[in-house]
Amino acid sequence: MQPEHAAAEDIIAAGNVDLSTCDRELVHMPGLIQPHGVMLVLRQSDLAILQASENTADLLGVPALDLTSKGLADLLGSEQQAALGAAIACAGDRLDRSPTHLLQVPPAEGRVAFDAIAHKAGDVLILELEQVMTTRSETCDPYAGLADCIAGLCRATNLQEFLDVAVTQVRAFTGFDRVMAYRFDEDGSGEVMAEARRDGLNPYCGQHFPASDIPAPARRLFALSRLRHLPDAAYTPVRLLPESGAPVDMSRSILRHVSVMYSSYLKNMRTHATMVLPLMKGGQLWGLMSCMHHAGPFHVPCTTRTAIEILSHTVSSMMAEREDGDTATYRARMSEAIAGLDRQMNEEPDFRHGLSRGDITVHGWLDATGAAVATEDGLVLLGTTPDESEVRGIVAWLDRSGLARPEYATNCLPQVYPPAAAFKATACGLLAARLMQGRPEFVLWFRPERVQTVAWAGDPHKPVQVDVSDGAQRLTPRTHFEPWKEELRARSAAWLPCEIEAAGALRRAIVEVALRRLNDDLRRSNTELDNFAYIASHDLKEPLRGIHNFANFLQCSADAKLTEEERGRIQTILNLTQRMDDLTDALLQYSRVGQTELVFETVDMNEPVRQVLELLGPQIAAAGIEVRLPRPFPKIRTDNVRLVAVLTNLVVNAIKYTDRSAGERRIELGWRHQDGRRLFYVRDTGIGIAERHLEEIFRIFRRLHPQDEYGGGNGAGLTIARRAIERFGGRLWAESDGLGKGATFLFSLGEASIADPSA
Repeated sequence: MQPEHAAAEDIIAAGNVDLSTCDRELVHMPGLIQPHGVMLVLRQSDLAILQASENTADLLGVPALDLTSKGLADLLGSEQQAALGAAIACAGDRLDRSPTHLLQVPPAEGRVAFDAIAHKAGDVLILELEQVMTTRSETCDPYAGLADCIAGLCRATNLQEFLDVAVTQVRAFTGFDRVMAYRFDEDGSGEVMAEARRDGLNPYCGQHFPASDIPAPARRLFALSRLRHLPDAAYTPVRLLPESGAPVDMSRSILRHVSVMYSSYLKNMRTHATMVLPLMKGGQLWGLMSCMHHAGPFHVPCTTRTAIEILSHTVSSMMAEREDGDTATYRARMSEAIAGLDRQMNEEPDFRHGLSRGDITVHGWLDATGAAVATEDGLVLLGTTPDESEVRGIVAWLDRSGLARPEYATNCLPQVYPPAAAFKATACGLLAARLMQGRPEFVLWFRPERVQTVAWAGDPHKPVQVDVSDGAQRLTPRTHFEPWKEELRARSAAWLPCEIEAAGALRRAIVEVALRRLNDDLRRSNTELDNFAYIASHDLKEPLRGIHNFANFLQCSADAKLTEEERGRIQTILNLTQRMDDLTDALLQYSRVGQTELVFETVDMNEPVRQVLELLGPQIAAAGIEVRLPRPFPKIRTDNVRLVAVLTNLVVNAIKYTDRSAGERRIELGWRHQDGRRLFYVRDTGIGIAERHLEEIFRIFRRLHPQDEYGGGNGAGLTIARRAIERFGGRLWAESDGLGKGATFLFSLGEASIADPSA
């Protein structure tokens, strides 16, 4: 009983219970099984018995603890051992995925026949021998009715009709008293969508059940199993012996002991036997087909269950088609609208205007009462929305929330963003799509509050008890399931999966247009920059030559009249004009790299390497440097002239910075495969590069050392080489272990430059 002074939020109830403790319950490793069969845990290599269920003495005539020193031949005979071994080998990879029926072990003296079912669990093999029981369904072919069932399902035209047919057909096929189709909501609660039952049973169709009725561990296990069957909810579990060692994972086991909460829950619902079929959509658990028998225990034979598994897969597949079919027209309309918005964005000078102007807007194409486009340039509101400051508050909240996905949807915004309670009449539901990562730019859609009356199977707010009798906390299952109605407020109509997908599709269309515009702007900017660099450097040549010539003329003609100081000043002018001339030459060369058309051809890369080494041979010899080529280079598609220029720049750079005082002076040119691509490199034993300068060295006219050190230069060579590599669609960068430890310059040439990836 709850204390009288307890606050409402402190009361543990089905609707607000914290399921984290229940979620940690190891229901998949109970160490117990149901008694209508035997479980043997086998070593995979030789099928030696590691553990056995305690009921082997009753069902097979051999005590469980005696079996750990025996093999399957001692238990079932050598003939059955050989047959099982062959069946296991034949099953192959199927044992990794799900329990597989191997064969039927015939009856022997003092025992019935058994269906042998096996699957792998980690590094062991679980063999389950389920008793073959005589029931009414064994007298008929279990597959005979499958065609009629599937034919009936095919005639359904929408999801609700399909589920109605499915529960009717499954009940007729199995003989259970009740069959329900149950769909999960996002919060784990669910609703009975369709029901077929025998006369005299109270209905559950249309009623909701809280998430605590089927907690997360149970949902995970249902998703793993094709079918879960409990013939008798009042069974006494059987231990797996010996109990020492690591617990066995029974997630997929057909005999696995069910949790105490589940069996007690069934008893409270006056259910004696169940069979549960998962309904999957897109690899996720969508819902359940729940079969219940109230008249007494009810065992469905293995052969019949196999046929039902086929039916279950068919139901899941066709159900997904019907659900998608219900929204097909809406999805088509949204796709057409996205295509229209894409056209409008491409036609507008500012693509953002294409979202809020024209025949189609972000508001009109999706089922929402209002929309907003929030960018760094401003905010546009369409339809019925919160006011501007309130929308900006939502945008700021979304921006700092660190959303895991670009799309976000909720139909209860006030619950996650409390300020929304003030404007829930216009924005109780929110669908948002972030346009650019790291920027507060979103497209938003709003839905108003919609008061709903929900029928629950029992009061979800009624206090429940937590059982701690065995040292572990468990929910005590509910005992009352009478219809109970609740009025839900502060919620909007839920967003459909297809609407969230459409928001994502529009986001991608917007990003593509934005990136295309950005690339066009960058291309224009680069072209303009190249043109400016070319014109500026070309036009500077003439005045520079004039200054240089007049200074040189003055030096020659008036040398006798000049003082030493004046001669020095004239020489400085000559040196500066020469330096300026070198810089304009480099600037011209840089601009030409961006303007020159590339001519791709298949090139044996050994040839441009030979040309470079022959050209620079005198410098290499004068520096006393050894050149190494670890292996021949491959053939590639590239512009040979530009590649020679790149290699020349990199080798000249290596010659300059190879320390003459070092004991070993070496340059290595090579290549290697990395991450599915070819990387080429020039490595030296030179002065090395500090980590903080590895990127700085590629800035134009940037030298890390004084002008007269390490062979001089204008600091443009590496910049020009990188620009050329980027024209190839590749990348150039530097690596070094630090000062005094040499450097390696690596580059790729892009996918199009590789002629034979296997070379």
